[in-house]
Amino acid sequence: MPDLPGDLSEVLKAMDRRLRATEGRAQIRPAMDQILAGSVVVGEGGRLFVQTPDGVTMLYVGDIDPPHPDASRQTGLVVRREDGTAAMSVWDGAGGDQAVILWDRGGRVIVSEDRATGQGLSRPFIGGPGWFGATEQPEFTTDSTAWTTLMITPWVKQQPKLWAWYLIQCSDATTSGEVQLTDNAGTAISPVITAGAGAFFYGSTTGPLAGAHESSTYLRWKARVDPGSTGTIGVKGLAVYGTTS
Repeated sequence: MPDLPGDLSEVLKAMDRRLRATEGRAQIRPAMDQILAGSVVVGEGGRLFVQTPDGVTMLYVGDIDPPHPDASRQTGLVVRREDGTAAMSVWDGAGGDQAVILWDRGGRVIVSEDRATGQGLSRPFIGGPGWFGATEQPEFTTDSTAWTTLMITPWVKQQPKLWAWYLIQCSDATTSGEVQLTDNAGTAISPVITAGAGAFFYGSTTGPLAGAHESSTYLRWKARVDPGSTGTIGVKGLAVYGTTS
């Protein structure tokens, strides 16, 4: 074989190196745990799961039971805590109109949009303040030394505690007494509020509300005069809000 010119020999060696490099790169697969550009589509009834090492599905997106009343498939989303309890969902258990729902650890709905109208909140129930004049007087009074209910209002429990505003008045300087907010069974919600002789003031109090979530009761403002008082004590409930524990 005749000798090749030196420069041609170098060219062939370079071509050989490039060929080997190309063959090596062909064996390298792209990373399977990254998306550096573009989109990921899960369609045609597909589902996406994110699970803990113990197999708890914390995130589920995709085809979900039950189907809609017209037999079409429902597509939804469920987010769970790592212990498996539901935390959030976009789903309907009857296959109807979906709602965004937040769940407490016990499986109770704590926040939900209104499905019937598609407007606003379904839960929680939110109260509002009552209007009152700065010189207003309680309409209901007692001269009894025993606890006497002066005002009653219905209530549905959504939060574990209540925050209540009130107006208290003792009729004259010879009269003092106490006021307290209780539930319908007589269980105390607020601490006892002391009203000195001739007192006339408003304020607020908080306390826990007994009973199960969404149970109904009546809130009772009660009052009594101290022994020896010759006049009356009155209380007016101004507003009540549910509040966190």
